[in-house]
Amino acid sequence: MAEVAAARGEYRYLLNGEPAAVSETWRLRGSPEGECQIASERAAHGVVIEVEAHLSAARVTWFEATWREEGARAVHALYVLRDNAVMVSRRQGDDTLEEKEIPVHHMDSPPLLFPLMRIFTGPLIAGLLDRGGRGAVILPYIVDPAAAARLLEPQVTQRQARVLERQVLQMPDGSEALARCCEYSGDQYGIDSRFWLGEDNLLLRYQWRQDAARSWDVWQVAGAGDQAPASLTGSKPCLAC
Repeated sequence: MAEVAAARGEYRYLLNGEPAAVSETWRLRGSPEGECQIASERAAHGVVIEVEAHLSAARVTWFEATWREEGARAVHALYVLRDNAVMVSRRQGDDTLEEKEIPVHHMDSPPLLFPLMRIFTGPLIAGLLDRGGRGAVILPYIVDPAAAARLLEPQVTQRQARVLERQVLQMPDGSEALARCCEYSGDQYGIDSRFWLGEDNLLLRYQWRQDAARSWDVWQVAGAGDQAPASLTGSKPCLAC
């Protein structure tokens, strides 16, 4: 696979308008055929989530996720999208927690895999829009970290998305970006959640009220010294093809 693009960046989290103790970075490598390898890591409150994923035609075809927490053995999971099923394998150390096959032949269209991290949210929303605004999404469970036996187990959910308007978004570095402002809902996300996708379907910003006391505002920040690669700016777009 001829490599033609490389990029990196991070998402900066604001909680109730103040910087939050969350670090989330990503790295991307792409090819002229629309293939991508993406690695991302999120660290917050003693927990680190690591993900490596492969995208083809802007859809995740497989990913590996690892949950690391201080004082506990790491949990690992592998998700692979096949023609008729999603294969899931989970382990903790040398112990196998789960080997599961999720049939997909009964679904209206193949499910979208979501590997948890913000860098994958844009392609996910774009995939839902391409399917009429709704569809099945399969993602690992991390809702309750105390439920250690369930960490990274597969959840099959229904998500919805629609474009509200096109806007010129003022980015944190002072630049401007043309974006689609989208409503994205399902599970913890209500219809008041807002997600801004760039022309390459990169998630630029999102706003989400977790509860009455917590409101999140998260921004994409380009990696220092990086030049935006062709795969993210429209020439053979890795995330938008």
